[in-house]
Amino acid sequence: MMRDDGDGLMGDLNDVGPDAWLWSADADYMSGWRKAKESADRLNGALRAAGLDPLTVRAVANVDADGRGVVRLAAALPAADQLADLLRQVTGSGRRGV
Repeated sequence: MMRDDGDGLMGDLNDVGPDAWLWSADADYMSGWRKAKESADRLNGALRAAGLDPLTVRAVANVDADGRGVVRLAAALPAADQLADLLRQVTGSGRRGV
């Protein structure tokens, strides 16, 4: 099972999160997070509708240092490969590794 706390699945996006920057009194973090949460919920619904297990792949709401909403996609193996295969099918690209 995946954790919500940036468990190393995000690559370059690991610097997005409250532990990676200083809090600014001028940033509206809650507004950004609420917008990201709505988008993450929609994406999670689409992932479930595509048959992906929410315990192995999911969208997670977060904010950046300026309070802008960010949606991170966290996926364990082999769910990441399954998602890549689904996206290739939708786009018509049958090539692996692209």
